[in-house]
Amino acid sequence: MANREENLKKINAELEMMSEEELDQVAGGSWVEFTADMFDAKKRGIPGFENLDLTNPDSDIIKMIGDDNLRHKYVDKVAAVFAAHGIEMTYKGKLLEANIYKFNGKEISREQAWQIVDGK
Repeated sequence: MANREENLKKINAELEMMSEEELDQVAGGSWVEFTADMFDAKKRGIPGFENLDLTNPDSDIIKMIGDDNLRHKYVDKVAAVFAAHGIEMTYKGKLLEANIYKFNGKEISREQAWQIVDGK
């Protein structure tokens, strides 16, 4: 948990240094929320999320800041993780507009979505 919070603090610090134009390029469904989903998948050992390291400039998390195609590949990976558990994730693609998570036709929170993935 402390590791996740530390990672989110690093991401927030990076976002604060970016211009609004740069943020528009990386933001989507709230960059912090989407990034948290990727790191949550990595923490759970879900394949496809191994190359996410904020301290490595060759990491996909750093590369996707300037690479829309790579970012959208990760959006698809995150959506597939949720879909495998019956959760529909809608990636909003706007700076501070949160993603939407639905289970059995009802909107749920991001936290609830991960609880379902975890079998809770």
